[in-house]
Amino acid sequence: MARAFKELTGNITKLNDPHFVAARGLWVMMVKENDRWIAINSRDEQKIRSYHALLTTRKTAHTLNISVQATTLSQERVKMAEYAYGILGETHPKELVDAAQLHCQQKLKRQAPTVTAALQLFYAKQEKRQLSEFTMRDYQRLVKHLSAEFPTQHLGELTAADLNRFIEQPTYLAGKRSRYIYVKAFIQFCAGKHNHHCNGEPWLSPHLLQWQPPKVEAKDITVYTYAEIVELLKIAQRTHVLPYFIFRLFSLMRTEEMKRFIAIHPTVNSHPLISLEAKRISITNQIFKKRSDTNHRGRFYNNIHPTFIAWLEYFQLHQLSLNCGEDRYHALRQSVSTDKRNTLRHTAITYHCLAFKNPLQTAYIAGNSVGIIQNHYLNMNVPESDALKLYELTPHTASQLGIL
Repeated sequence: MARAFKELTGNITKLNDPHFVAARGLWVMMVKENDRWIAINSRDEQKIRSYHALLTTRKTAHTLNISVQATTLSQERVKMAEYAYGILGETHPKELVDAAQLHCQQKLKRQAPTVTAALQLFYAKQEKRQLSEFTMRDYQRLVKHLSAEFPTQHLGELTAADLNRFIEQPTYLAGKRSRYIYVKAFIQFCAGKHNHHCNGEPWLSPHLLQWQPPKVEAKDITVYTYAEIVELLKIAQRTHVLPYFIFRLFSLMRTEEMKRFIAIHPTVNSHPLISLEAKRISITNQIFKKRSDTNHRGRFYNNIHPTFIAWLEYFQLHQLSLNCGEDRYHALRQSVSTDKRNTLRHTAITYHCLAFKNPLQTAYIAGNSVGIIQNHYLNMNVPESDALKLYELTPHTASQLGIL
C-alpha cells in the first residue's frame, strides 16, 4: 500500500514545482513550512502533483486568511452540500447533522419488514426446530397477538414502550413472564440471531426490550401428601386407571411423555421399552423430545426400584392397560385436591429425591437438571417418612390399605 504524504499543518511560505530526479527514480517537491524546508518525494507523478495542487490552495487560502480543510467528497458532492446548506439558511450545523441522521434512521425503518412479515419468518424458523407442541402453541399465540397489536407497523417503528405495553397486557404475572420470554426470542431473531433473511444487517436493536419482571416471593411447590396419594390411588382403582397413576408416580415421566409411551404400546406386556429382566425402562428420544440443536438418544431408568418392579409385574400378570383418558385424568385429580397441572410430577420428583437423597440420579430419571428440581419441583416440607412410605407401597401393602 502506498505511503501517505507527511501532513503539513504549518504556515507554507514557498512551494516548488515537483521535478523528477533520475538518479533516485523519484519525483521531488520542496516545501518551506514555518521557515523550514521539507522534501516531499514519491514515485507516483500524479499523486505528488495532486498534493502540490492541494498545498498551493492551502498556501493561497492562508494568504487570504481562509481556512481550507481536506475532504473525501467529490466536487459534485461538495456543491450539493453547499446548496443544501444555503437552502437551510440560518440553521445551526449540529441541527443539520441531526436532521441527516434522522433521515437515515427513517430510511432504515422503512427498509425493515413489517412486524407481521417478520413474525411469519420467525415462526417458520421455530417450526424447523421440532419443538414440543406446547412451545409451538405458545409461539402461535405470540404471532397472533403481536400481529393484532401491530398489524401494519414496520419493525423499525417499534419502541421499547410499545413492547412493554404488550408484555404488560396479561393481568397475571405468569402471563407477563411468558410473553416476555417469547417476545425476547423474537427480538433476538430480528436482531440477527440465526436469521439469514437480514443478510447481516439487523432489523432492530436487541436492546429494544427493556421490560423487567417485578420481584415476588416464591410460593411453596404444590405436591400431594401421602394421605392424598393413597386417596388418589383408591379412586383410580375404582375408575380402572390405577396403572397410569402408579406409573407416573414411580417413573417420574411428564404427562406428554407418558402419552407417547402409551401410544407405542398400552400395556407392560411386550412393551418394547420395558425390560423387567434388566430392570430398565428406556425413555428414548421418541418419548423424550427435548429442545436442542442435536438429537438426544433419550434417557434410561436403570435399576428400577423393587416396589416399582412389583407393580409392573402385577400389571403384567393381570394384563392391565396403562392408558387414561385426559378428561378422566383431570376429573380424578380434582376429586382429591384442586391441584395444578404438574402436581403429579412435582410429587413424584419430590418423593424420589427425599427418599434416595441423590438429586443427580433423580434429575437424570426425570429428564431435567438438579437446578430445575431445586427451584421448581422439590418441596422440602414433605416429611422424609412419607417419601419412604411411598417406596414401600407395594401391591401387597396397597391391598392392606384398601387400594386394591
